[in-house]
Amino acid sequence: MTDQGQQHITEQVWQAMNLPESCLLNSRIYKKMLLESADLSSNDKKVVTEDIDTLVWRYTLKPDTINIPKLQTDELDYPEIAVIHVTLKSDNSKSPKRAKRLVEIVQRAIPYPLALIISHDNTLWLSFANKRQSLADSQKLMVEAFFDSNWIDGTAPDSIEHEFIASLDSKQLDWTNFYTFYQGYVARMLALQAARHTGQFRLENPLEVDAPTSAGPVRDRQTLLQDIR
Repeated sequence: MTDQGQQHITEQVWQAMNLPESCLLNSRIYKKMLLESADLSSNDKKVVTEDIDTLVWRYTLKPDTINIPKLQTDELDYPEIAVIHVTLKSDNSKSPKRAKRLVEIVQRAIPYPLALIISHDNTLWLSFANKRQSLADSQKLMVEAFFDSNWIDGTAPDSIEHEFIASLDSKQLDWTNFYTFYQGYVARMLALQAARHTGQFRLENPLEVDAPTSAGPVRDRQTLLQDIR
C-alpha cells in the first residue's frame, strides 16, 4: 500500500519520463492477444493467465505523436516506440524469476521497440530490449538483449533508484531518431545496473548512445558490466 501523501512509484515514472500529452494512448490490451500472437509453452501461457491483471498501452511514440523520425535499416526497425504498463495480480507473481519470464514473453510478443513497466502495489520493474530483424523472416523482430531494473520498491527507493528514475526525462534523450532515443533508455538501465555494483549512478554523456553502425558507449558499458559480474 502507498502511504497517504506519497506518490505511487508508477506515477513517479510517468512524471519523470515527461512524454508529450500527444503520445498518451491508455488503450487496454487483452491477454488473449498475447496468448494468440506469441509462440508460448503451456507454462508461459500459465504465467500470462495467472500473473497478469491488466495490460495498458500507456504511450505510443510515432512521428505523428512526437517530433522524432523513424529509423529503418537492413537490421534495425525503429518506426515507433510503445510504452506498455502491466499490473500483476498478486505477490506470488513478484518472484524475480517469474517476473523476468513475463518480461521476456511480453517483449517477444509485441513487435515494436518496447518500454515495459510491470507493477504490483507500490513496486515496479522496468524493461527495455534491443531488437533486430530476423535473418530467417524479415517480418519478425528478434530480441538481441534484455535490460531490466529488477524490482524497485516505491516505499523505500534508494538514492541510486531516485537518480535512475529522474534520468528517464525524455527531454534529456537523443531525438535524432527512435533508435537513438531508445538507446538513451538502455544506457540509463545499464547505468543503474552498474551503480548497484559501484554505488554511484553515472551517465558519461546523457545524449551519447551506441550508433547503428559502430560500437559506442552503450555497448562499452554493457561489456564492462559483464566483466564486473
